[in-house]
Amino acid sequence: MRGISTSQIVLESLDLITIVVPPALPAAMTVGRFYAQNRLEAKNVYCISPRTINVSGSVDCVCFDKTGTLTEDGLDMWGIVPVADRKFQVPLKCVDKMDYNEEFLVGMVTCHSLTIIDGKLSGDPLDLKMFESTGWLLEEPEVNDTSKFDMIFPTVVRPPNSTSVLQGVDGIEPPLEIGIVRQFPFSSNLQRMSVITRTLGATQFQVYCKGSPEMILSLSQPDTVPTDLTSVLEEYTQEGYRVLALAYKGLPRVSYVKVQRLLREDVESSLIFLGLIIMENRLKPESTGIIGMLRNASIRTIMVTGDNMLTALSVARDCGIIALGQRVVVAHGLLGHSGEPAQLLYTNACNSMPPSLAVHCTGRDLANSSSAISFDTLESGTVSPTTDDSVATTDSGYCFVMTGKTWMIAKTHFPDTVPRLATRGAVFARMSPDHKQQLVQELQALGYYVAMCGDGANDCGALKAAHAGISLSDSESSVASPFTSKEANISCVPRVIREGRAALVTSFGIFKYMAAYSLTQFVTVMILYSIDSNLTDIEFLYIDLFVITVFAFFFGRTEAYDGPLVKKPPIMSLISLSPILSLLMQLAVVILVQWVSFYWVQQMPWFEPYNSTAEDAEDSSNACFENYALFTVSSMQYIILALVFSKGAPYRKSIFSNYGFLASLVCLTGFTLYLTLDPAEWLRDRFELMVPPTLDFRLIMVMLAFVNTVLAVFIEYFIIDYLMFRKLLYHFHNIDKSHRKFLALEQSLQHNQNWPPITEEVVTDVPSKQPRSPAVASVSTLQKDVPHREMSLTPSVLVPPKRRHYSDCSGDHLATVSRNVTLPLCQTADVNSTSV
Repeated sequence: MRGISTSQIVLESLDLITIVVPPALPAAMTVGRFYAQNRLEAKNVYCISPRTINVSGSVDCVCFDKTGTLTEDGLDMWGIVPVADRKFQVPLKCVDKMDYNEEFLVGMVTCHSLTIIDGKLSGDPLDLKMFESTGWLLEEPEVNDTSKFDMIFPTVVRPPNSTSVLQGVDGIEPPLEIGIVRQFPFSSNLQRMSVITRTLGATQFQVYCKGSPEMILSLSQPDTVPTDLTSVLEEYTQEGYRVLALAYKGLPRVSYVKVQRLLREDVESSLIFLGLIIMENRLKPESTGIIGMLRNASIRTIMVTGDNMLTALSVARDCGIIALGQRVVVAHGLLGHSGEPAQLLYTNACNSMPPSLAVHCTGRDLANSSSAISFDTLESGTVSPTTDDSVATTDSGYCFVMTGKTWMIAKTHFPDTVPRLATRGAVFARMSPDHKQQLVQELQALGYYVAMCGDGANDCGALKAAHAGISLSDSESSVASPFTSKEANISCVPRVIREGRAALVTSFGIFKYMAAYSLTQFVTVMILYSIDSNLTDIEFLYIDLFVITVFAFFFGRTEAYDGPLVKKPPIMSLISLSPILSLLMQLAVVILVQWVSFYWVQQMPWFEPYNSTAEDAEDSSNACFENYALFTVSSMQYIILALVFSKGAPYRKSIFSNYGFLASLVCLTGFTLYLTLDPAEWLRDRFELMVPPTLDFRLIMVMLAFVNTVLAVFIEYFIIDYLMFRKLLYHFHNIDKSHRKFLALEQSLQHNQNWPPITEEVVTDVPSKQPRSPAVASVSTLQKDVPHREMSLTPSVLVPPKRRHYSDCSGDHLATVSRNVTLPLCQTADVNSTSV
């Protein structure tokens, strides 16, 4: 409805009569946007802001939110990894086979934000998939959907059958029902959500908290966290799984009234770590192909997500945002401790890099080798680098990955480095909504035309700030986004860019045509004024109403080019060399041809000069040989200008696909030739044409029109498009003075082989301990002086795990499976082929 109402508004404000009048040039500029908007609506892409269509044609940077855009909306539940006695148990895939008394299962069925709307379970896709995997049922009071949220006790969950019960008071066995008493909703900044529940017949309330592993770890009791959490977490995130952590605690001796008054900070503290929830995050089938298409068109692609760094990095490699073999540099910021300044570290995330560092870890640090997940845990230690030119970055094609925390540290303490990070950044993980908006604004400050593609409420700020925001859902994001796609995949991104480019070229073409038409008619009138003559009324009406109006109407009907996106976007500014030079050169040809026709007709032996002083009313008309010559030639020039300005590939289809424009071209050309060569007597009288007595001169007028066509095509397609736009435009382009600042930064980064600096060793002031997992590097201490505030480190090598153990549905055996293989659910493993 949003797109239809906008179309009606634009249609009602588009007055085709005003388009043919020279002062109405701004109205003519809406033609390209109007038709592009209609075509987008026909392709399930709705536009609520027509003015953004032209801007979308110059997009050279697209930011993707990983969740819901690049990966499947409906996440698949892979399984869980429970914890007992500070040790990870065998992963369990069949969650519905768990004991109903398991705290992990109770946390999964209660810690969510699901609700029932119109009899259907609705909510976050992740919560929905997690809850459905348990097989439990959710019940809400039979009240109106709009009032259920005001109730104090709205939601109850219970198992699918009533066979499992709790031993109640006086030997009565009540059914197992768990009520969600209070909910603390998910927050992107807090990276977690929690609920307070109470089981029917229980004596105390329970708290369950679900969120990112890093956040849940910081809220859990240290003696409940497994010692090998780092390696297990790395094992899953490096394979692209989406990992959540779950924790709980009891609330003894707390009344119901006090529960409603508890602060979130008090509830979400001193938790008992329960384990990990593993979700499969498959790529959408369209993601890889679309991103490859954008990269081939030199359109930069960036992933900005709130997910884990390793998961985002794995998805970025799979979909092509990070090219195969491309060097990845992880940027990590450290806040200063004990009066020390903040630091900005760099490390290579490539497993092929040789190990050259050693890291000390505190008791709760998630030290890590080849990933950024552990970098958030280095803040409790003090790093001391030793810089060396021999370990500087030598690959100029590297890209940066970082977290939102690092982004804020860089913006606060290293503002001069932020443009470089934004220019080379490929993956931005753990980004809050404010971080996403800041990134878009930083890219815009560098001169990028930014498109943002997202589908959630946390993307609203970035969608609104971007030049072209594209929402893939009808939720909150569609309100802030000028474009909304009904297809929940990124195939709409190149479609919007194609239509934007076509609209941009159409707008420029119709503007140049209207300007050239006005100037052509001005030249004709001025030449005739030299002999005190003018065009007749019917000639003015024919040119303005039939020729110009018809071409202006069909000009924007040419659809966008459906071939591959070209690397060079169309020109963005009308006040630039190419459009102005095109108009001036076409005007020069128009003046030359009209002056030749005016001069040539006067050299004919049958020529009779126009007598402007005649007193006879019949002789005082504007009919004369000069009028004939200029009218016939100028009529052909209007058609020629419409032909050369209506360009096809690579931004629009050929004019042969625009049947209305092609038919108008043929009909008006034929009728003008008829008026030129041998019009009927009644047409001569109507147009007040004084046709030359010899056919030779009429053919000369046709030849002049043909020469005009050749010159116009040569100017527009060879001089303007080929020489000026393709060859000379960027040859003389001074990137140091360009508003596209990222070009100068990119050139500087390519030539600067010493940045970012790579540090050889890292030490801390923590006593030496044995590594808690194979992912932790060995310890070495070499230097404690800090020569630079901006520094980097090179990680040790971690070979990703190749096989993983998991439990089958019966829970009696262990099966070994290969990485990245979709495991069958509820199948008995072969005991003879299992390994523990």
